[in-house]
Amino acid sequence: MNATIDMVTISSKGQIVIPRKILKTLGLKEQDKLILFSKGENILLKKVKPEVFEKNLRNMLAPIRKEAEAKGLTQRDVEIEIRAHRARKIKA
Repeated sequence: MNATIDMVTISSKGQIVIPRKILKTLGLKEQDKLILFSKGENILLKKVKPEVFEKNLRNMLAPIRKEAEAKGLTQRDVEIEIRAHRARKIKA
């Protein structure tokens, strides 16, 4: 596997442009989805298929959903708490 190294600049909107040679090497095209991982000062971008990502996310969240349902929490309860959390965050 050959490594391709290039430098990018973060825009004022927090965006980066992936260099064309890297896009071509990886077979990336417009509308492809990437997942971003960060650890320490490192960032990793990985191409993902949305349907695989959604399935994995559902599987990861299944135990949390079961626990919430067992406690009698509804979707509406969760939405209310999210709004309340966001309101507190804005005030802080």
